[in-house]
Amino acid sequence: MGLELPRFYPAIMKSNDTSIRVGIIGTGSRGITCIGRQIAEQASVLGITITAFCNRTASRMQIALDELNDVARESGNEPFEVSFYEDSLDLIADENVDLIIITSPTAAHAEAAIPALQSGKKVYLDKPIAHTLADSQAIREAEEAAGNPMIMGFTRRYETPWLKLHEIIRSGKIGDLKMMLIRAVLPYSFYFQTWHRTRAVSGGALNDKGSHYTDVFNWFAEIADPNAQANKVNAFGGRNVFIEEEDAPEFCAVCDRDCPYRVTLAMPDTQDQMKGAVDASYETETDPAKRKDNCVYKSGADIFDHASIHYQYNNGIVASIFYNVYGPQADDEETLELVGTKGRIILTRLRGEIDIVTDYPDKSHEVIHCKSDDFETSHFGADKRLVQEIAAFARGGKSPVDGRYGLEATRMILAAMESIDEDGKTVAL
Repeated sequence: MGLELPRFYPAIMKSNDTSIRVGIIGTGSRGITCIGRQIAEQASVLGITITAFCNRTASRMQIALDELNDVARESGNEPFEVSFYEDSLDLIADENVDLIIITSPTAAHAEAAIPALQSGKKVYLDKPIAHTLADSQAIREAEEAAGNPMIMGFTRRYETPWLKLHEIIRSGKIGDLKMMLIRAVLPYSFYFQTWHRTRAVSGGALNDKGSHYTDVFNWFAEIADPNAQANKVNAFGGRNVFIEEEDAPEFCAVCDRDCPYRVTLAMPDTQDQMKGAVDASYETETDPAKRKDNCVYKSGADIFDHASIHYQYNNGIVASIFYNVYGPQADDEETLELVGTKGRIILTRLRGEIDIVTDYPDKSHEVIHCKSDDFETSHFGADKRLVQEIAAFARGGKSPVDGRYGLEATRMILAAMESIDEDGKTVAL
């Protein structure tokens, strides 16, 4: 089977029009290491530039700018001239900004996204849409009222293997889709070490990571039925590894334990979520939400380190998430398995591989290797393609993933968390 993507992002050569001017709210790992870096690499090809940053710590904006300008020069592009703001409303009002990219901590999404949508400018909002259902609904309502669809950062929708898998399911190769399973055994202790450690700021690690998975479920469930929707969930989970210890240190920087979950200010290359604009100011921060080296065992965290979640759809599909954030680094740490009436498919994300077995009308087994040329870049090439999609969207293209999908993905996760909090109670959606 040839590798033909169901939706390929057209080459967007720089036009005679003025470049799309981008303002980034939140100059941390997602805004800079992932999206900002890809803008810096592709600026001249896509006709896109960065003109503004917003962050509440000014020094981190300068570090971010220096980093991206180094990337731009290495890629043969002009360095950026960027205005710095500490208030997102000031960036939104900047006349030199056409497209607003929001990659701030999740609890700050609504305060930026709602006025950004109301401004009429193009808006990119990172996932998850928000940390609470109320904020998620408010953002979606603002999007609808303004008639200004945004584009969201559910990266699986921009990764080559997932796009290829979507094409295969649409072709009917394994028949009618009946069951879905995402297995996520992740080395992501950082959820307990950064601002993600409290629901008040992140909505929970499940919201941050799991919203990707519920969006994938909805994306695939809609293939046969555009009205497919999860209507109930039950789940079990909690913490069974990162359990509070009375004598836990505040931060890794002041700890001499021999601990497998230790981090340093120079974050591991294997976890790009930990990188971004890191400077000496982190060493003197006392607010846990502003550190990246909280002890995984200290008090104050109210998120889960594992869960088993089960959804029922109105069209009969059953979908499950098997999840933890204390797994080992392995090339099978994230898989998606789909079962239909004629066969099954397993996608292994870190291998860029799709394994297909069918038994009707003919028995067959094949493995498709789907790594793109950009597979070794952030999010397995998804961020490069996402920035191409953002550039096309900013010039009037249609959003592939707007706030409707973001609201539904988070609604499903928050319902699962409610079920966990209530000892596995079935929750209607």
